[in-house]
Amino acid sequence: MLGQHLTHANFSVDDLAAAKIFYVDKLGFTAEKHDEFAVLLKSGAGTRVLVYHKPDHQAWDSTVLGIEVDDVKAAVGELRTSGISIEKLDGTDDDGIMTIPNMGEAAWFRDLQETGSA
Repeated sequence: MLGQHLTHANFSVDDLAAAKIFYVDKLGFTAEKHDEFAVLLKSGAGTRVLVYHKPDHQAWDSTVLGIEVDDVKAAVGELRTSGISIEKLDGTDDDGIMTIPNMGEAAWFRDLQETGSA
């Protein structure tokens, strides 16, 4: 079955250079391959994400990429130290962390392109 193979995610951006800076410099992914059309990111755990340039890119209004961490509160602190704002959604605490029954804790942030900061 296909679910037994390595997988990767894809999403588009309108500013590939800014996306590469955000995901590599701010979040710590490795740029495994890149050219003027796309950057293939790799996490330390081996997950790959292809970020590609699309001139008519439209931002999604929901979660595109989830990053699993052992300590959400510590990760939120690291993100804030890097200048990344945590979204305050309905159901989150003062730190922007939500506890989801049977799943654990979660927090959300926008990539810098979606906030206009890149």
